[in-house]
Amino acid sequence: MPQASDYQPAWLLHARPYLETSALAWLLTLEDGRVNAVVRGVRTKKSRYRALLQPFTPLLIRVEGRQELKKLAGLEATAAPHWLQGEALICGLYANELLSRLLLTGQACPALFRDYSLLLQLVNIPEQREPALRRFELSLLEHLGYPLVFTDTQGQPLIAQSLYRWLPEQGFLAMQGLAEPNAQVYSGANLLAIADDDWRDKQTRQLAKRLTRQLLRPLLGSKPLHSRTLFLKMKKPNLQPALLE
Repeated sequence: MPQASDYQPAWLLHARPYLETSALAWLLTLEDGRVNAVVRGVRTKKSRYRALLQPFTPLLIRVEGRQELKKLAGLEATAAPHWLQGEALICGLYANELLSRLLLTGQACPALFRDYSLLLQLVNIPEQREPALRRFELSLLEHLGYPLVFTDTQGQPLIAQSLYRWLPEQGFLAMQGLAEPNAQVYSGANLLAIADDDWRDKQTRQLAKRLTRQLLRPLLGSKPLHSRTLFLKMKKPNLQPALLE
């Protein structure tokens, strides 16, 4: 008989139909990181899992199997779903898409799980939305092996009055003289604010968005993000395209 310890917290990232009545689910779990699982019979009207297996719903799951593709053997909701709308919904879908595309299976990521959970709590609060999204992106990059280290290429602390370029696998290079046209240049003061988790300044938030995009781009490749495309298609006056555009 299954024990309570066999269950672990999880979030549904994505699901798609599988065979006639089942689904393939991509899940973010506390203990095992990303888990891919078959959910048998979930698409039938009588399935008790049908209403539970929804994005942004805090879950407890139990999986079986030794192969990469598991079987979902138990599913419970621990609380009501986070009801996301408008820009908050697009941000949630964006986070799910990043995790679905970039996470490998079977790698524990408790810090990333925590930051994703916190993102869903804060994304409906307009003034908290952008900082929470940037923290999540930085947490994901760290898990993937690309942590943002706030020193220059010589290992020296960043200087608030200096300008820097980001060089892959090297870090922040202090600029000498004028920047090249169209160069991605970052203010030392804004970088230090990010390091201090200080998001009060609009320029810091804008710089962080440019920086995380630059870091994520080579990992995502040329395939566009569906969530970003959806965001740009939405024609609502209350949306501000600064988060994902």
